[in-house]
Amino acid sequence: MSKLMKRLIVAAALLLVLAAILYLGGWLQCAIFTVGALASVYEMGNAFARKDHKLFLLPAYLYAAGYFVLYRLFGGDAVWLLGLLAAMLVLMERVWSRHRTTEDAVFSLFPLIYPLAFFTAISMVAEYGGSYDKSRIALFSIFAMPLMGDTFAYTFGKLFGKRQLSPELSPNKTVAGGIGGIFGGAAGGALVYALEGLYPAGASLQLLLGLGLICGILGQFGDLFASAIKRWAGIKDYSRIFSEHGGMLDRLDSVLFCAPIVYAVFKIMGV
Repeated sequence: MSKLMKRLIVAAALLLVLAAILYLGGWLQCAIFTVGALASVYEMGNAFARKDHKLFLLPAYLYAAGYFVLYRLFGGDAVWLLGLLAAMLVLMERVWSRHRTTEDAVFSLFPLIYPLAFFTAISMVAEYGGSYDKSRIALFSIFAMPLMGDTFAYTFGKLFGKRQLSPELSPNKTVAGGIGGIFGGAAGGALVYALEGLYPAGASLQLLLGLGLICGILGQFGDLFASAIKRWAGIKDYSRIFSEHGGMLDRLDSVLFCAPIVYAVFKIMGV
C-alpha cells in the first residue's frame, strides 16, 4: 500500500470519528476525547524520555482519565480540584522518590498544562451552553477552523512559498503558507456557518468569519509549539498512532490552541 493511500485511509477514518462525535455527542465524545488525552500524555512522556527526563506521569494519566467525566457530571469546579490534586501528587512524589530529581518533578507538571489544560477546554466546548445545537457549532468550530487553516497553509505554501516562516522550528512552513492559513481559518468559519442549517446556534456569519481568522493564526502557533517540542526531543512525530499522520498531538496541536478562544468568544458574545 502506497504512502499516499495510507494517508487517505487514515484521514477518512479521522473524518468518520469526527462526524460520529458531532452527530452523537454525549458519552461517546466523552470517551473519545478521554482516549485522546490519555494518548497525548503517553506521547508527551515519550518525548521527554528522549531527553532522559524521568517524568512521574501517574497524576497526568489520572487527570486525563477523569477530566471529561467530571466536567460532564459536576462542572468546572470538580475539574479544577482534580488538577490541583494531580499537581500535589507530583510535588509529594518528589519528596519520597529517590529516583527522580527536582528537575524531573518540574517537568512532570508540564503535561498538566500542555496538553491537558487544553483538553479541558475541549470538554468545555463540547458541553457548551447546555444546548445540543450550540455545543455542536462550538465543537465543529475548534476543528474546522484550524484544520481548514492547515489545508490552506499547505496549499499556499506549495504554490507561493519562498520565504520561511520559522526555519528553526519548522523549515517547511513559509510566510505565504502562514497567510494562507489565516484565510483558511476564515473559510472554516464559513463552513461552520453553513452547518447552522442543521444546528441553529445563533452565531452570525461575521462572528464565525472573525473567529476563523483568529483560529487561523492561533492554530499555526499551536502547530509551531508542538514542533518546538519535537525539535527539542529529536523526534519527527509524537507517535505512529495514525500511521502517516503521526500521533494524537500531531493531529490536534492546532485544535488544542483554538479550543479556549472558541469557548471564550462564544461565552462573551452570548452565543
